[in-house]
Amino acid sequence: MKFQIKNSAIITKQKTECLVISIDSGKSQSDFVKDIDKSTNGLVSELIKSGDISGELGQTTLLYPNSNSLKQKILFVGCGKNKDFDLIQATKVIQAVIKELLAKKIKNITWDLFAFNKVNSLEVAKQLPQIVSDITYRFDEFKTTKTPVPSLTNVTLLIHDKKALSALTDNLLQGQIIANAIATTKTIANMPSNVCNAKYLAEQGKQLGKLHSSLKVTCLGENELAKLNMNAYLAVGRGSQNESIMTVMEYQGAKDKKDQPYVLVGKGLTFDSGGISIKPSAGMDEMKYDMCGAATVYGVMQAVAELKLPINVVGIMAGCENMPDGNSYRPGDILTTMSGTTVEVINTDAEGRLVLCDALTYVERYNPKTVIDIATLTGACIVALGHHYTGVMGNNDKLIAQLIASSNKSGDKAWALPIDSEFQEQIKSTCADIVNAGGRDGGTITAACFLSRFTEKYQWAHLDIAGTAWKSGGQKGATGRPVAMLIQYLQDQ
Repeated sequence: MKFQIKNSAIITKQKTECLVISIDSGKSQSDFVKDIDKSTNGLVSELIKSGDISGELGQTTLLYPNSNSLKQKILFVGCGKNKDFDLIQATKVIQAVIKELLAKKIKNITWDLFAFNKVNSLEVAKQLPQIVSDITYRFDEFKTTKTPVPSLTNVTLLIHDKKALSALTDNLLQGQIIANAIATTKTIANMPSNVCNAKYLAEQGKQLGKLHSSLKVTCLGENELAKLNMNAYLAVGRGSQNESIMTVMEYQGAKDKKDQPYVLVGKGLTFDSGGISIKPSAGMDEMKYDMCGAATVYGVMQAVAELKLPINVVGIMAGCENMPDGNSYRPGDILTTMSGTTVEVINTDAEGRLVLCDALTYVERYNPKTVIDIATLTGACIVALGHHYTGVMGNNDKLIAQLIASSNKSGDKAWALPIDSEFQEQIKSTCADIVNAGGRDGGTITAACFLSRFTEKYQWAHLDIAGTAWKSGGQKGATGRPVAMLIQYLQDQ
């Protein structure tokens, strides 16, 4: 889909199939609405007065050409009161318009959206391509009958402010790059586990490296991981026929190549059966989504390279598969991690933290500015925050505050949870340094406490995306969260 911005004072002369006009629920309307009203000999003002064209948020009315002077269809959309028009309201308006356009199979539009409220126009410009992409995204790679391609192909945004053109165009372009990154993340995450294993993730990483000279991609197989003493990581994958592979993507965008990098570590359990502590069969199909953290890292690295951010970033996809087998690790086993810390295995289904702890030790070599891990780590996070907020914990209040701020700015919501020392008591072991599962109470936090033992040498935050990374039921599929939040965070840096 093509997005562009055009500066013009007269909307009725735009050559397009359909004009989309924003209606204020108050008494005053924009010059563009007045232009349309004049061309229809006062019909629009009469319809607004009668209530047939509504300014109520998200309400749409489609008019077909009714004069020789106006040959375009006109879709009116209610935007509420101009002074209240924020990113949340803009999202509802965009969703309503795009769904109506797709239903009517309209291909080309010109829209006055950015002219409706100039205060929030930059934010809306960045969000527009992401919202449209979310509505039009389909995963039908394995369907014999493909989903029809969305009819809408061209979206022109009309403004009457030449000074704002450059900044709006830049934000719109950024929004397209982020939208593409989210769509890529969804597609990788939606892949079935018989296709998407650690080797598949490694191949995707290599392909991305070939597309961008700013990216260096290295893949560490089981032999390399063993030489690094990443025994916890390796233990999780022992029962699988698929090799565990950690894919490292290094982006250099800073002028000084020695600048401290921002590091992202994504949990990449391409399927999680629970191992010997096997999961219930109901819903186990969704455990292909246990690699959404790794998919997120891929999407963010794609966007970072395309945005050419002037910072250094390292992205790690910790690929692995947790399966029951005669060679599987067991409850009661004691593992020596890369850091030397010993872990008593209480539950083989608390495997993500075992993979992450070695990956988080590995990244010390980069002398990172900050480290953020992204993981579908605990069902307890869904109990705490539902499917609305990503859980954020860490050892640095400033970093946590920055991530929350970036989540609010990007519309990709997150919420901070405590990680007090009292919770550390729950992961004490009688026969090793720590256990890998601290019980039901505060399960999301005790999982973060476990990870905190391996992150003491740098500023670190943990994102638990178990509730936000995918949807279940009739809407089953990856969401692409928290790609937008992380890109915003890196842009803010």
